[in-house]
Amino acid sequence: MFKTRWVRNAAIFGTAVTLSLACYSTGSDSAVAASFCQETEMAGLSLSLDKYYAENFANEDTDTTDDTTEEDTDTTEDQTEETSDTTEEDTKEDDTEDKETKRKEETVAKQFRDLGISTASDYVNIRSKPTTESKIRGKLYRGAAAKIIGEKDGWVKIESGSVRGFIRKDLLAIGEDAEKLAGKFGTAYAYVKSGVVTLNVRSKKSTESTIVTQIPEDERYEIIGESDNWYRIIIDDDQKGYVAKEFVKTRVKFDHAISIQEEKAEIRRKKAAQKAEQERLAALAAEQASSSSSSSSSSSSSSSSSSSSSSSSSSSSSSSHKSSSSSSSSSSSSSSSSSSGSSSVSSGSGSSIASYACKFVGNPYVWGGSSLTNGTDCSGFTMSVYAQFGYSLPHSSAAQASCGKSVSFSNLQPGDLIFYRNGSRIGHVALYIGNGNVVHASNKKDGIKISNYRYRQPACARRIIG
Repeated sequence: MFKTRWVRNAAIFGTAVTLSLACYSTGSDSAVAASFCQETEMAGLSLSLDKYYAENFANEDTDTTDDTTEEDTDTTEDQTEETSDTTEEDTKEDDTEDKETKRKEETVAKQFRDLGISTASDYVNIRSKPTTESKIRGKLYRGAAAKIIGEKDGWVKIESGSVRGFIRKDLLAIGEDAEKLAGKFGTAYAYVKSGVVTLNVRSKKSTESTIVTQIPEDERYEIIGESDNWYRIIIDDDQKGYVAKEFVKTRVKFDHAISIQEEKAEIRRKKAAQKAEQERLAALAAEQASSSSSSSSSSSSSSSSSSSSSSSSSSSSSSSHKSSSSSSSSSSSSSSSSSSGSSSVSSGSGSSIASYACKFVGNPYVWGGSSLTNGTDCSGFTMSVYAQFGYSLPHSSAAQASCGKSVSFSNLQPGDLIFYRNGSRIGHVALYIGNGNVVHASNKKDGIKISNYRYRQPACARRIIG
């Protein structure tokens, strides 16, 4: 009976979370340096640990009839055969549950035996030797995890990310203590299984509910909820939905240590982004000033010509009339340009705009924001990038989808805007940078990042330049 229940639970829970593989991953995501100390509440992680246990032991024989003594099932002679059978069954089940519980505890303990999670208020230094006087190789921020590979005199030797060194043992949660913090600092991700070309993301936990978008194989999405046969995932901050467990695999990840070199590189990146923004704004101001000066000079020349023509012959007057008509036509053209969503002074190619946008990868996502350095949402990001090249776009992805001109996905060029639907409406925008990729302000966890432009089903594309 108990075996049957474990098999049923394993089928419901789906793919198990493999913590030991996830905790020590050394991948170099572009936004890791900017989010290494971020804390994420992950409800349901303890359930994921249960799933790990179910995955590994659900298929084992849990029948312990031979271990149950005859004395355990003896009954008094005046009891009926039915009562005796019930008692024997209950006793066996209780004994099985006790053994399963013990085995589960041992399995979970093993998972965290070699895992350390930083409990420092901010970060703990990783040193080259087990002394406070030795060289600092990196930092393990609060909630980040490390693999423990040795222990000596109150210090542990760890490996995390690209850093290997020593940390004071009292600044790490290890074993059961690490297990208690796993739900707070671990982030669970769903990966679309290979072979699942396109997976429907639904508005509710039902195959009858609306499909809000579709996602491709091998992409990963943060899990923010779990129930029955479904995971609730976040795609972008403006798009969440449900995916069936049978089509995804899961993995829990922790932030890892950051080396001194990586920390310095991140500081340089942020400074370079701020400098790029300041220089671009200065260049735009210069262009606008130059355009204004040129316009003023042209106006002055026209006025002088008009004054001269008033004392000329009738042929000169005719010439003046033609000049006036030309000026009127130019003004009309400028007005038309402004109404299409561009300012009167614009510059830069699509490639230069795409290259500029990539300088802000790693910066934060802030709903309603429009600062490239301090935080922006998706439409605020594209609006601000284009604004610094003299183009005026509205702060709305749906409104931006009406700007410029339509372009097919087979004819995309760097600088084009790609739009995505939330159900039936446009709800997200990204900037195409070439080679099948986009840069966009995605969500609070990832911030501004680079993705494959088909990381979710695209709806349409618009070209702002040309």
